Amino acid sequence: MRARTAISLILLGALVLGAAVMLRPSDDQNPAGAGQLVFPGLAANLPKATRISISASGKQSTLVLKGDTWGLEERDGYPVLPAKLRELLAGLAELKLVEPRTADPAQFGRLGVDDPKVAGSTAAELKVQDASGTQMVDLLLGHRRTRSQGGLPEAVYIRKPAETQSWLAEGQVPADGDPQSWLVRDLTDIPPEKIAKMVDVRGDSTLTFTKDGDRLALNPPAPFKLDEYHLDETARALSGLTLVDVKAGKLPGTALGSSAYTTTDGLIVTVSLSKDGAILWAAIAATGKGAEPYARLANWAFQISDWREKALLPTLAELKAAEPEKTPTPTAPVAPPAAEPPAEPAPPK
Repeated sequence: MRARTAISLILLGALVLGAAVMLRPSDDQNPAGAGQLVFPGLAANLPKATRISISASGKQSTLVLKGDTWGLEERDGYPVLPAKLRELLAGLAELKLVEPRTADPAQFGRLGVDDPKVAGSTAAELKVQDASGTQMVDLLLGHRRTRSQGGLPEAVYIRKPAETQSWLAEGQVPADGDPQSWLVRDLTDIPPEKIAKMVDVRGDSTLTFTKDGDRLALNPPAPFKLDEYHLDETARALSGLTLVDVKAGKLPGTALGSSAYTTTDGLIVTVSLSKDGAILWAAIAATGKGAEPYARLANWAFQISDWREKALLPTLAELKAAEPEKTPTPTAPVAPPAAEPPAEPAPPK
């Protein structure tokens, strides 16, 4: 039994060793190409790039340059994150060959550099074109190689689709195929202490809130007590407001109403809301002093978190404080009926 186990282990070791040989670097300590840039001269030509496409895990992100702005084609040209784009382009320009890996197509999937169109593939295909349609970059990015020691540069397996030779390359290229990962998500970030007034219009109902000390107060006052937490949420509605998704044009679905926020600096931000099924959409417009940074939000419909509806467009019923629970009035304990005295015995005859 022990002999059989030993033979099995030897055979298993041989199989693992065979796979490792196919995937390991060449025995040549200085293989041809090692140490060279994957795309020599790319850094000088990157200013000519006008289109970047990333396909990964069944998702597609297409970044297109229009004028001076890079936008996402899948979201009607909405601006992409500048820092993430710079990191992508710099990573491509600095990507350096380290050592060759397998040239066997049957083994590409193990490094994540197989055909990304094949079901189950984890490869990401990255293409960069200039205005004439010339392909500046066409690259497959596979698994990242983890480093057990600190201070070592990151590495990734790569392959050019027109070639069978795969490589381990030094560098980091954030090629994300998910369109939402490229969106500039921040919309407004106005702290509650800067909100001086808010006018909420929903149908025939108009609610006006003005500053009263440290918080907003309904003016004129409601005939009942309001929930202070919900009032504070109304003042915080424009603080850290971010998008979930975006599309160009008018608000989809059914209009709900709008709220106009006036700050202590004289800026007026108006948020109009609509509902398309269960999805909450917002349009944002700004006027007055300091409105320039908000011009980029014009003509866009933003999907926002649905919980924001009660903060941005509260109803009077939602602002009403909960009635305190009534404590039942204690009742006096009822004394048990007095026991009847025992009957006296009849006198002897």
